[in-house]
Parts: sequence; structure tokens; C-alpha cells
Amino acid sequence: MGARRPGQRRRAPERNGARAALPTAAGAGDPWQRAGLVAAMLPGLAAVAALVFTWVSVWQVSQELTISQQGQSADRFDRAIERLDDGSANIRRGAVFSLQGVMEDYPRLQPAVISALSEYIHDHASKKPVTPDKAPDIQAALSVLGQRDPAHDRGRAIDLRGVRLDDIDLRRANLGGANLAGAVLSHSNLEGSVLSGADLHGAVLNATVLTGADLSNARLDSARLRAAVLVSADLRNASLHKADLRKADLTDADLGGADLSAAELAGVDGDPPVSQPSATPGSPRPAGPRDAAR
Repeated sequence: MGARRPGQRRRAPERNGARAALPTAAGAGDPWQRAGLVAAMLPGLAAVAALVFTWVSVWQVSQELTISQQGQSADRFDRAIERLDDGSANIRRGAVFSLQGVMEDYPRLQPAVISALSEYIHDHASKKPVTPDKAPDIQAALSVLGQRDPAHDRGRAIDLRGVRLDDIDLRRANLGGANLAGAVLSHSNLEGSVLSGADLHGAVLNATVLTGADLSNARLDSARLRAAVLVSADLRNASLHKADLRKADLTDADLGGADLSAAELAGVDGDPPVSQPSATPGSPRPAGPRDAAR
């Protein structure tokens, strides 16, 4: 080896004679291996695609079924409403029960059914008294309203203001919150019925059976309840201001918090507490039926 000239750099020795090659992924650049990887992924992709397709299909079927059901419910409702105008009482009665079926099968239509039946009763029982034997369709409509599930009312109240019904059977009917102001229900049977929060202002309930009925928070101001049977009735917080309760049977009735101010109580069975909100402290309590008997 000759002598190195001044300023000349020494050449770095080569390692193993060549620079080490960079590592590459196994099979990178190999088209056959890439094809194998894709082939291995195909079953998974196919499963995902099948799942998406199934979900879309189920959603479409669900939408079509919903639309179909809505159409069917509307058709059933419309047909029943048309039959309510039929000249035959039996056909009208059948229409009432058809509406009950619509209400049970399609709860979202319950408010519409309540309105339709309330209007129907108004149209046929407002001008003259109606009895079940002469108007079985009216009795059926009342029964359907009383047997409904209130959970689906959506705030729609039964409106029977001013109807004239005698000897109607509404045992265990749920008429909570109903508007019965001025209604005539004399000689009817409402045993075990629910009338909590109902408006019975000015209603006529003479000789009506209300045994065990729930009349809590009901408005009965100026109502006529002569000889009514209110045995074990729940009248808590009910308003009976100026109500006519002469000869009514209030045995074991719960009158806690009830307002009986200015009520007619002659001949009442039981000893209802008489509420006098306007009385001054220390004033004597008006004589009750037991006081009169002593």
C-alpha cells in the first residue's frame, strides 16, 4: 500500500463488503400471497354484508307492516263509524263492539274511539231518557267506555254532559275524570264504579246504587242524590256543596275531607260529618241525622 498523500481521507472499510439490505415484510410484493390474504378475508366481509342486508330487510318489512297496520286500523275505524249511522239498533250495537276491538288492537286510536262513542251517546240520549231495554246500543257504548284501559286515554276524558240515562248498568265501570255534569243517571247501578275526579255537578242520581264506588275528589255540587245508596262509598275530598242527600244511605261511607256545606241531609242513614268551611271558629255544628234522633 502506498503512502497516503496529505489531505487525503482514509476510506471507511466496507462492512461485509456491502450495506445490509432493509428488511421487508414477508411476502410483500408477492401477488400470490396478497391474493391469499384477500381470499382469507372474504368470508368475514361476506358475513358483514349479509348482516347489513338482513337488517335493512327487517327494517323495510317492519316499515311496510307498520304502514299496513295503520291502514287496516283506519279502515276498521271508518267502517265502524259508518255503521253507527245505520237504522238498525243491532247493527249500531255491533259497530260499538267493533270500535272496542279497534281500541284494544290499536291503543293509539283509543282517544278517537272515546270521542266517537261519547258523541254517539250524546246524539241518542240527550233529548229524552234512555233505558237499556230500548237502547241496547247505548248500554253497549257505555260498557265499552267503562271497560277501557285508562292508560291509553292520552288525556282524553269521557264527555257525557247532560245525557239522560235511566236504569243503566255501569257496575265496576271506570269513569274516572269523566264529565257527567248535569247527567241524569237515576235508578242506575254504579256499584264498585270508579268516578274519582269526575265532574257530577248538578247530576241527578236519585235512587242510584253507588255501593263501594270511588267518588274521591269528585265534584257533586248541587247533585241530586235522594235515596241514593252510598254504602262504603269513598267520598274523600269530594265536593257535595248544596247536594241533595235526603234519605241517602251513607253507612260506612268515607267522607274524610268532603265538603257537605249547605247539603240536604234529612233522613240520611249514617252520620256524615258536616263540613262548614265558612263557619266561624267556635260556632255550633249543624245538627246531623243522629243528633235529630236523640
